[in-house]
Amino acid sequence: DGQAEPVPMLELWRLKNFMPLVACASLFAGCMWVPYIYLPAYQYDALGTPLREGARNVASIGISSTVGRVVIGRVAMQVSSLRCLQVCCLLAGAATILLALLPQLPWLIWVFTVTFGLSAGSTIALLAPLLVELFGLRNLPNAFGFLCAVQAPGVLALPAVCGAVHDLFDSYVPVWMLGG
Repeated sequence: DGQAEPVPMLELWRLKNFMPLVACASLFAGCMWVPYIYLPAYQYDALGTPLREGARNVASIGISSTVGRVVIGRVAMQVSSLRCLQVCCLLAGAATILLALLPQLPWLIWVFTVTFGLSAGSTIALLAPLLVELFGLRNLPNAFGFLCAVQAPGVLALPAVCGAVHDLFDSYVPVWMLGG
């Protein structure tokens, strides 16, 4: 039905599965930025690692994220985008929580950066195909725009809350738990 008009933006709320997807995407968007923001300082405080090494690890998250976006494109052609998104969100969250629970060893931090980068980058690449799967191609522009707009509060709030929690407890453990 390529001739049908898209659902108006405010009507998207009434579509089945739109609100749960929006809620999850908003929460994940906030969680996704926590490692980018706090990893260099965490490495410096916990390991005495120079900040430039922490910056390199943030760069490795970015590189892994790029690889994840390419790889997930091939995987999502064989498996449901929703299933892929669920697995990627779970992996990114678990990796972040494990950062709080495992010993602070440089090689484990590198494993975290690669795991987190692959899975977090994949989630970004999966959003548009998932919206098309769930709501149709005609609704993609409105659904994607709305989804991006409602992610902003999570992106702004969660990293700031994590910073306040770190200052309150003088520990990164609750930061990684919240970010995961």
